[in-house]
Amino acid sequence: MSHASEIAQTATRSRCAACKINIQVVDSPAPAVCPFCHGALDHTRIRMPEPEKVEVEQDVEDHVRRLYRKPPILLVLGIGITGIMILAWMVLLQLNNIEHYWYAPIVNVYSLIVGIFIVSRFILAAYYTPPQRVGFKPQVSVLVPCMNEEASIARSIARIYAEGYPDELREVICVNDGSTDNTLQEMYRAQAAFPKLVVVDFEENRGLCYGMACSALLAHGEVMVYVDSDTFLMPGAVEKLVQGFVDPTVAGIAGHTDVENARTNTLTKMQDVRYFFSYKIMKAAESVFGTVSCLPGCFSAYRRACVLHVLDDWMHEKVFGQEGNFGDDRSLTNLVLQDYRVLYDDEALATTIAPDDWKVYIKQQARWMRSSLRGIIAGTKFLWRKHPVPALSWYLMMFLPIVEPFIMIQALLVVPIRQTRATGELAFGGSYIFGVFAITLIWSLYHLQKTGRTHWWSGFVFTFTYIIFFSWQIYYAMITLATKSWGTRGAKSS
Repeated sequence: MSHASEIAQTATRSRCAACKINIQVVDSPAPAVCPFCHGALDHTRIRMPEPEKVEVEQDVEDHVRRLYRKPPILLVLGIGITGIMILAWMVLLQLNNIEHYWYAPIVNVYSLIVGIFIVSRFILAAYYTPPQRVGFKPQVSVLVPCMNEEASIARSIARIYAEGYPDELREVICVNDGSTDNTLQEMYRAQAAFPKLVVVDFEENRGLCYGMACSALLAHGEVMVYVDSDTFLMPGAVEKLVQGFVDPTVAGIAGHTDVENARTNTLTKMQDVRYFFSYKIMKAAESVFGTVSCLPGCFSAYRRACVLHVLDDWMHEKVFGQEGNFGDDRSLTNLVLQDYRVLYDDEALATTIAPDDWKVYIKQQARWMRSSLRGIIAGTKFLWRKHPVPALSWYLMMFLPIVEPFIMIQALLVVPIRQTRATGELAFGGSYIFGVFAITLIWSLYHLQKTGRTHWWSGFVFTFTYIIFFSWQIYYAMITLATKSWGTRGAKSS
C-alpha cells in the first residue's frame, strides 16, 4: 500500500473562466496561467476531505507470473513442429496451384501477398530486441486523460504510484474530460491519498485530443508516459519503458499491454489473443526499423520536446477540410515518426480492461478503424522516405483491408460457383479457407507457447467475427471518417 505519511488539509484550485478548466493541486505548485489561452488563473483554497484508502493489489508480482506461464516443453515442441508443417503445406499448395492461377487470379495473388506479409512479420519479429537497460532515469510525467471511468481511475492512479519509479523523478497528471459519472470525485479521492497528484477538470467535454494536450502542456518531465484510466502498470514498467530514450533519435516507445480481464468471457479472451499478436509480432516487426505505426494510448511514452514541437498541428488536424478533435494516439505517432524513430519495448508491462460487451466492442472497433485509416493515409506522405521494408508494409496495410471483403466474396462465393458450373462438382473455396485457418492457428498457438494461457482457441472467434462482420466495418469507417468520438466508455455513456 502506498500512501503519503502526511496529508495536507487544503488544496489550491485554479480556474480559467474562458476555457472552463479547473486545476487542483495539494503538494504540487499551482500553475500561474491557463495551459490553453495563457490567461491568468483565479486561485481558491479549498478544504480537502479526509483521505480514504485507495487499494493497491498486494499480489501484483503473482499476477505477472500468472500472465506468463511456461507451458510443458513437449507442448512447445509440438507447437513448433505444427507451425513448420502448416507453413510448408501452405507453400506447397501455392506451388501446386501456380498453373491454376488463371481460374481465380485476384484471389490467388491476394492470398499469396497476405501469406508473405504475415510470414515476414514473424521473421522480422525474430530479429527484434527490446531497448537495453542502461540505468537511464529521466524526469517523467505520467499523464492520464479520461472520461467516465469511475470504476477504474482510482485503482489506475494507485498502481502508478506503486509501480516503483522514484517519487522525486515522477509527476502524475490526470485530466477529467467532462465526465457525467463520478470520475472527478474518484480523482479527488485519489488526490487525498496521493497529494502530489495534479487533477485537471474540463467543465465541458472537449475530446481525447485536448485531454492529452492539456496534460502535455502542464507536464515538466523530459519523458511523458500516457496511461489509460483503465490501464494498470506492472512493477518497474516506467523505468523499463524510458530506457530507449537514451538514444536521441527516439521520440516514442510503446510498452506491452495485456488484457486485464481476459478471463471474463469469450470476447475478452479473443481480444487477449489479438492484443498479444499485435504487440509481440506486428509492433516487434515494426520496431526493428524504428517505425512502430501506433503508440497506443493505453501505455506509451513520448519525448516531451518532440510532442510540443508538433502539438499545434496535432490539435488542429483536419479531415476533409474540417477541423476538430481528431488527433489521437495514431496521428500523434505519425507526426513524431516523420523525423524520429518510434520503438516497442516488450519488457515494459501493463494490463488494460478490454470491452466485455459486444456493442461496446463494435463501437470501439469503428473508432479504431477510422483512426487507422486517417493515420495510414497520412503516413503515406512520408513513409516512402523510410526504409523500403516498413514503407512497403505501410502501403500494404492501407490497401489490403480495403479490398479484403471483396476478395472473400470472390473466394467463398463467386469462384466456387464458377468452378461448380464448369466442372459439375461442388466447390467450396477450400484452399482459401485452409489458408485462413492455418494463419489463425499459427498465431493462436504462438500465443499459447509464449504465455501458457489456454484460451488460444479464441483466436478463431476473432477470425470468424472479422470475416462475417468486422472486415466490412472499414467501409463504414470510410463513410464516417470525420466522426469525433472518445470511444469505448465515452460511446457507451452517451
